[in-house]
Amino acid sequence: MVSIAKSFYHIFIIAILIAIALIFSGCEKINLSEIRTDCYYLGQCENDTYIVKFDTVASDKADGKCYKVENEPVAKEQQFSIEAGHKKCSVKLNDAEITVKVIPSAISSDSIIGEYTTDKEMHNFRLYKYECPAYKEFEAQFEKEKYKVTVTKDIVYGNAKGFWSYNPEKKETFAKTYTDKLGELLKYNLSPRDIDLKMDIYVPQDDTSKLRPLIMFIHGGAFFNGDKASEAYTKWSTHFAKMGFVVASINYRMGYLPSADQIDCAGYRAVQDANAAMRYLVHNAAKYRINTEWIFAGGTSAGAITALNLAFMRNKNRPESTRGSLFKSDLGDIESVSPQYKEKFTIKAVANMWGAVHDINMISNAKTSIISFHGDADNIVPYGYDHPFNDVLDPVKIALRNDNSAEAKSVKSIFSLPLNKALTNKMYGSSLIDKMAKVKGNRSKLFTYPGGGHSLHVDKNNNLVPYFYFIQDSVTAFFVEELIPKPIKIEQDSNNRLVYKLNGGEIKSLYWKAENGIILSTSGRQAQIIFLPDGGKKRIIVSGIYKNGIGFKTEIVL
Repeated sequence: MVSIAKSFYHIFIIAILIAIALIFSGCEKINLSEIRTDCYYLGQCENDTYIVKFDTVASDKADGKCYKVENEPVAKEQQFSIEAGHKKCSVKLNDAEITVKVIPSAISSDSIIGEYTTDKEMHNFRLYKYECPAYKEFEAQFEKEKYKVTVTKDIVYGNAKGFWSYNPEKKETFAKTYTDKLGELLKYNLSPRDIDLKMDIYVPQDDTSKLRPLIMFIHGGAFFNGDKASEAYTKWSTHFAKMGFVVASINYRMGYLPSADQIDCAGYRAVQDANAAMRYLVHNAAKYRINTEWIFAGGTSAGAITALNLAFMRNKNRPESTRGSLFKSDLGDIESVSPQYKEKFTIKAVANMWGAVHDINMISNAKTSIISFHGDADNIVPYGYDHPFNDVLDPVKIALRNDNSAEAKSVKSIFSLPLNKALTNKMYGSSLIDKMAKVKGNRSKLFTYPGGGHSLHVDKNNNLVPYFYFIQDSVTAFFVEELIPKPIKIEQDSNNRLVYKLNGGEIKSLYWKAENGIILSTSGRQAQIIFLPDGGKKRIIVSGIYKNGIGFKTEIVL
């Protein structure tokens, strides 16, 4: 009997212990201390989304702010406080108070899960610590001058026979320059000398681009004088290098005796040299981090003529005067100037500053874009269709007529015809180039300077004028648009004001960032974002890479 009594006693004690455990487990008090105050919590309740920010947290109470996500770009703020009880919390939200049932084990630094009842309806809720999407910032390219520039001067890119490749302009008439050079012309006409062809290369410092666009600038000067380091070209080259371009400013062979054929040959030699310079640069693309699909060219006057020919002339378009005959040697193909690099290239766009071409049909040889600047009263290079260099060569005729030197006498017989017809062939100027380019489907933009003459970028003393900077800005925008035809822009959806979309070109990768805002979701080229009323500037930033590898960064501010 005693053993039976002991057994009942033990069973009774065990039952009491279980009952006590059940009582205490039902009274387990919620501990709020794991909730974080350094982050936001994003929550779902039925079909509504909430953002919660805890300001102060203790084991038995907490307070903070709550924001309901509605179709407004900036959320409305509500204050709340929590008092913890046994498996339940009393929550005051503004003037309302509700009882929330929370599973103690469902409270952590990362989440809070529970339920509450309103109007006899049960609602489940979940709060998760908000994780901001990863953001990576890329350098926005070609938007402004931002780099320092390194210049390497007098790089030899080739060698060829000719008169000279360096003749800086002086404060004297072209006629004086020409007659001063006459002896040199006659001396080297029958036995041309070897000339090293040189360029200056400008590169941006400390840019992060793996590959950079290239611009080749070709100075003007009637194929007779000029220099790669003149003020205009130094400034333009520096500007584009500061923008992130590699820039080459070249010298080339110049000089001619007064005849149409000689002038055509001088222009052709310039094209040969520019072609050799471009092949040199393409061959050394890795050294200078050049993207050979992003090649541009530009120049003024004779330099513009050369840049246009570089882009559009093919050997089939060579002037007849450059081909061999019984009385003269052939100048060779466009690619014949050393060094004999074989790399091919295509010019993406040309900056044509008061230039012209002798064969308008060669525009169909390439899909190169053209931006042109030209005065419609230019009497040196025609705006329409006419003989070039009238204002340059007429004074030469007068100077030679009054010059009784042996050199002058040897060429005076050439001037039996009107000079502009005797010494030049007609050319097609910028107005006709623009029309033909558009007919052929090339992108083309023409700025006509009403009543403007030649050399619109400088005054009569060769000082830069404001139009120089208009040209610079216009060419910059035109060339950048070739690289980025459709820049990325952020736009707010007109129906859902929380949705922001990206318009623009093709993107390889992108990242969203919202200052003082919560990115609720991202999907491809759009994101759902809500801003909080407190804090500072409300800004969305999107950074990434276009499909062609160019970095971008764009933003909008609310």
